[in-house]
Amino acid sequence: MKRLDYTKSALLMILLMCLGYPAALVLAESQVAGGEKHEEAETAIRITSDRLESGHKTGWVEFIGNVTATQDDVVITADRIKVFHKSGGDTSMASGTIEKIIAQGNVKIVFDNNTKTAMADKGVYLADQKVLVLSGGDPRVWSGKNMIRGKKITLFQAENRTLVEGAGEDQVEATLSVKKGEGLTK
Repeated sequence: MKRLDYTKSALLMILLMCLGYPAALVLAESQVAGGEKHEEAETAIRITSDRLESGHKTGWVEFIGNVTATQDDVVITADRIKVFHKSGGDTSMASGTIEKIIAQGNVKIVFDNNTKTAMADKGVYLADQKVLVLSGGDPRVWSGKNMIRGKKITLFQAENRTLVEGAGEDQVEATLSVKKGEGLTK
């Protein structure tokens, strides 16, 4: 059985970005030889906001106003973050079955020991598909001096693949840092 990594996949989903790193929410579970299940160590996620709303029967929790979510070396800030969990009897977030996370308004994700940053107006992470979509507000991703920009940036985490799309006259832009004497002017 495939290893489920919700502990790193859900948070960075909102996170993670084009240069491809996972992050998550809650507890991971894996299969070991002989079909015996065991739980992995948990990692804490700390989320602060001005307000919290939840729909227990419909399976969502929304953090509103000055939201900061932190897990390990990942920090996400946004105006609001809404977390949807799968239904299946347990209506609490403790079940760890994240379906989707949506961050909206001034979304900024800093990760990988502060070496990578993603910014957009909206970030949507689909946990089952391990796909993060950054859109609105001139989405950009930086890694050191390297930067990509487009109207929409999609990270396919499971495939270790990124798609950056432009729109009309708004073309995709990439700035790549190379050593002197390398690249186009070799």
